[in-house]
Amino acid sequence: MTRRREGSKISFSSSKAQSRMKKNKAEGYWASFGTDPASKQPITTCAWIDRLAPNAWAVVAVGTCAAYGGIHAMEGNPTGCMGLPEYLGWQWKSKSGIPLVCIPGCPIQPDNFTETLLYLLHMATGRAPMIPLDEALRPTWLFGSTVHEGCDRGGYYEQGQFGEEYGSPLCIVKLGCWGPVVQCNVGKRGWMAGIGGCPNVGGICIGCTMPGFPDKFMPFMNQPPGSLLSSAAVQTYGRAIHSLRRFTQASLNKVPSWRRRGTEESAD
Repeated sequence: MTRRREGSKISFSSSKAQSRMKKNKAEGYWASFGTDPASKQPITTCAWIDRLAPNAWAVVAVGTCAAYGGIHAMEGNPTGCMGLPEYLGWQWKSKSGIPLVCIPGCPIQPDNFTETLLYLLHMATGRAPMIPLDEALRPTWLFGSTVHEGCDRGGYYEQGQFGEEYGSPLCIVKLGCWGPVVQCNVGKRGWMAGIGGCPNVGGICIGCTMPGFPDKFMPFMNQPPGSLLSSAAVQTYGRAIHSLRRFTQASLNKVPSWRRRGTEESAD
């Protein structure tokens, strides 16, 4: 889908997106905030965006629903929901030239939110360059790595050790975890004070920080199709590596002979 500006309006080349926006405008009662004193009618979310976005120094979409539509925008929903990039346009910029900033998460990781706002405040005072964003408009330093790369269970994947039931301390890819491909730092950062993170506490990653969530990650709890081949291959490799490491580990667990009592006397 492409988009272009026409005066103060935004038009979409995708007829599906256009019809969804019309539905959103017409039936905006699905989400509203406050009441218009003149008409006595609820002020819809779309109306607030139309009023505020053109004058904003920066616009931040907080949470997956705001960023990409999330669960409310899944196929077949009756609301016509969409994320801010779909509504304003993926190339939209504020009056100060700042692209739309998306901080996804369902729910959003608190430190990701405050850290992004702090960065923008540094930008406002001239102490930081333009915020670096990826193609999905996420801050690159927060969403540049996958869940798998920061997961406590990553070593088990490498060794081909997979859990077969919930509660297992092993890698949970076979239980439906999408961690190897999902860009998210919660596994490494934790939820509060560095503690938690979905796979760290036994929960599978269902991809809530990705624009394709939830449609492209369902049915939940089924092994991701792309992991079938990779997990089968890594099991063969992993067993061999694990055996070699056990052999080395056995050697490393022994005190060196020169430290043993009486070694020097026998050497003389």
